[in-house]
Amino acid sequence: MSTHLKHHTAAERPHLKTHHKTLAWVLAAVNEMIEESIYHCQTFAHALRAHHNSAAAEVFESLLPHLKTEQHFVLDKLNGMKLPSIPPWEIPHPEYEHPAMHLFNAHYEMTSDQAWSLVQSLLKVHSCFYNHLQESLQQDEIQQLLHSLQKHGQAWRNQCAAQSANATPNR
Repeated sequence: MSTHLKHHTAAERPHLKTHHKTLAWVLAAVNEMIEESIYHCQTFAHALRAHHNSAAAEVFESLLPHLKTEQHFVLDKLNGMKLPSIPPWEIPHPEYEHPAMHLFNAHYEMTSDQAWSLVQSLLKVHSCFYNHLQESLQQDEIQQLLHSLQKHGQAWRNQCAAQSANATPNR
């Protein structure tokens, strides 16, 4: 059997523990990703403002309302549901990247164009996760949630791309 077609066992991929993903698991995983994105955008915006880089800070701040709207899609589905606790070492799928990974390239002298590029990368993490869930899970309620998240996300990615194209290369 060729290496790239080899089926991985749970022992080979201990970070992929949840194989039966319920609505509660999806809500918990998506909410965690959004929470992390909100936290890091707020943190970077604050740090950029402290270093007198308002242009780049505004880019990260502009993402916050979008992220909070995404979170409302998730929270509206809860209806008193108890969410499972997902350990921090468990990743949602094999190709998942933590939202903060792209933000390691942020620095206090970054231009607004560089900030827009990082924001687009962060949005892509969300989109890739939603795509993975749409392809792998068929429950109607999960599909409806993911469709709403993708529709909202696509509109914001288009707006973000337009802003990025109009951004000036200097602060």
